[in-house]
Amino acid sequence: MIKIKIKRKKDYIVEFSAEGHAHYGEEGQDIICAAVSAILQTAAFGLINYLEVEAEVSTSNGWLSCSLDLKTAQDPEVQAVLGAMLAGVRETVKEYPDYLKIIEGGGNNA
Repeated sequence: MIKIKIKRKKDYIVEFSAEGHAHYGEEGQDIICAAVSAILQTAAFGLINYLEVEAEVSTSNGWLSCSLDLKTAQDPEVQAVLGAMLAGVRETVKEYPDYLKIIEGGGNNA
C-alpha cells in the first residue's frame, strides 16, 4: 500500500510525502505508483520551478518528500498548488482505495 502523508501547520500544508508500493501490475508498469509520483512531482517541481519558492525536496527510488516553511506555505499560490495536489491524490484514492491511503496530521499548532 502507498501511504501519502500530509502535514499541516495552522491549517496550511507544509509537507507531503509518499512511501510504500501499490503492487498493482508488473514492476515498472504500475499505474497507481505512476499516478501518485506524477501528482507529487508536479506539485513539488511546480512550487520550485514555477512559483520559485524554496522547498526541501528529496527523492529515493522514485518516491518524493517535500517540505516548506510556514511563511512560504501561507502564500495563496503555494496553497493553490498544494490544494490541487491533494485533490488529485484524493481522487486517485477514490479509484484505488485498496492501494492508497492518505494520512493527514499536524493540526492547528504553530
